[in-house]
This record gives sequence, C-alpha cells and structure tokens, in this order.
Amino acid sequence: MNFLNKNYAVISFIVLLYGCDNTPDRTLSPPQNAKWVDVVFTLPADTVLLPMEVLYRSDKCKTVRYNSSNEPHDIPGYNDFEKPFGQQGSSNIWRAHIAIDGGGPCLWQLNSIKVSFKIADGNPLVKGKEVFATNYIFDFDDYGFSDGYGTGRAKKVSGDLDIRTDFFPEIFISHKFKKTTLELFGGDTRHEKWSQRYRVNDIKTIVINPVVHFNRVVILEGPNQSQGNIIVTYPDSSKQKALYTKPDYEKLLSMK
Repeated sequence: MNFLNKNYAVISFIVLLYGCDNTPDRTLSPPQNAKWVDVVFTLPADTVLLPMEVLYRSDKCKTVRYNSSNEPHDIPGYNDFEKPFGQQGSSNIWRAHIAIDGGGPCLWQLNSIKVSFKIADGNPLVKGKEVFATNYIFDFDDYGFSDGYGTGRAKKVSGDLDIRTDFFPEIFISHKFKKTTLELFGGDTRHEKWSQRYRVNDIKTIVINPVVHFNRVVILEGPNQSQGNIIVTYPDSSKQKALYTKPDYEKLLSMK
C-alpha cells in the first residue's frame, strides 16, 4: 500500500468512527451474542413514568476533556439518549429491553440507565407546586451519571433485582424561597439501605415495584427567618424537627 492509499485508509477509518462533524458515530448495532437487560416497572396509580435515560460509553472512540490546568486528556466517548418504555397491553406494567453490548463502529457498552417517575399532573396534590421526579440509577460500569439525581451512593449488587420501595408524598414549604415543592419520599438516600442507585453485575432483569401511599402525606415547613428549624408534620398530625432536612422514614413506615 503506497503513502496516499495509507492516508486514505486512515481518513476513512476516522470518518467511520466520528462522521463529518468530528463527533463519535453513535450508531448502535448489538451483535448476535450481545447481553441484554429487561427493565420492568409497575406504575402506581396517579403517577407518570418518564422515558429511560441511557448512557453508553466507548473505549474505542475517545472524548477529549481538559483538567483545571487546561491540559487535554482522553476519556471514554459517551452516547446518551432517551428510550421510552412500552406498556404491556392495558396493564400498569411497562417494559424496556436494552442491549448491554451496544456494538456499532465504536463498540458501545451500556454504562448507566436512569428510571424516573413522578406524581401525575391530574393529582390534586400537584396544584400550585413544583413537582420533582423520583429516580433510580443503575450503573453497569464506572463513570456513570455524574449527577446522582438524589439517588444516593451506588451500592454493589450481583444478579437480578426486584426492588420494592414505599413512597410518601412530601410537600416542602419554603418561606425563604417563596415556593412549595412536591416529591415522593422513599427514605433518606444518604443512608445506603435507602439508596436508589445500584452498581450492577451479572444482571438480566430489573424489576421495580414502587408503592405510593397517597393517603400518608408528610409536610415540611421551613422557618420564616433565615435561621431556624424545618418542622415536619406527619400524617397523624404529630410534629417534630426534621432529621437533616428529611422526615423520619421509619416513623412513616410504621403509620402505613
């Protein structure tokens, strides 16, 4: 092969991996022997399931990043997108089937997925409030989503998952910021036992069965001044100071 042919071959290879705009080819083409994972979500009444957020990484197609000294260094390329769930008939079961081995010119590998749901707009609790989604993150490798989205630190698990979490509507009244928010509280995720982030291994199925207790609303109210305690009002009308800005989850569980 002469010099020109060698150059042409190299250029063709670069175009195949990065396209014409110098970005990695994000095409997925799972091989026949690819590993797959099924994500099955049981959707509670009065809630909405959001599209799954998917992140693939590639050791073949690198991305350049700069450190604090503005020095370049290569990191695995990334390929992120949303993937909707499919409803199983007219049931409340929703399913997504996704390849762990993404294939394609960049040999994409599944790095992380984020599963999110929230209280539906039609629920009376939503009126006049900013609604936050509840999230689960599943990491298949290191360097997943940099933002934990309130899921906590990843706990290592091996094998299939069947997750059941009790959630309680949490209303937070902030006098300081003059707004009221609404989300689902399933335990303080700073504690590992209530973390909603998993570092998975040898997995084929993830089943998520959230249980929402809409009749057990917990209210947090911030102080009127810049200093003061957050007061929690529990479903039985009892009040106490918040534990690190969060309700007492075990107390809520005992009220079911």
